[in-house]
Amino acid sequence: MGSNGMKKDLNFDFKTILPRLRKLQKPLSAHQTFIVTLVVLLAYVFVVWQISHLATAEPSANAQSANTTTSGVPVVDKNAIKQIQTLEQNNTSVHTLFENARNNPFQE
Repeated sequence: MGSNGMKKDLNFDFKTILPRLRKLQKPLSAHQTFIVTLVVLLAYVFVVWQISHLATAEPSANAQSANTTTSGVPVVDKNAIKQIQTLEQNNTSVHTLFENARNNPFQE
């Protein structure tokens, strides 16, 4: 009997809850517009607070170190430079193309 008497009944009985909700509905219905306005205002304040908090947030040390390592000076492969130079020397049309690009880089 001790184990059954201590056990709580977790099943909700809607027949007993509905009259309680109806009793609460009468006084709250007079202030329904105020309550809805207050909830919307609180949601608006929360969103503004989150935006201001995120706008002033500093990046973490990990994010800063990851950004500085990836934004270094680009390195050009020496073999690629040699291949481009030999191509330019051996082919006259490529040499002309490079010369035109050097003289007027914005020309199509």
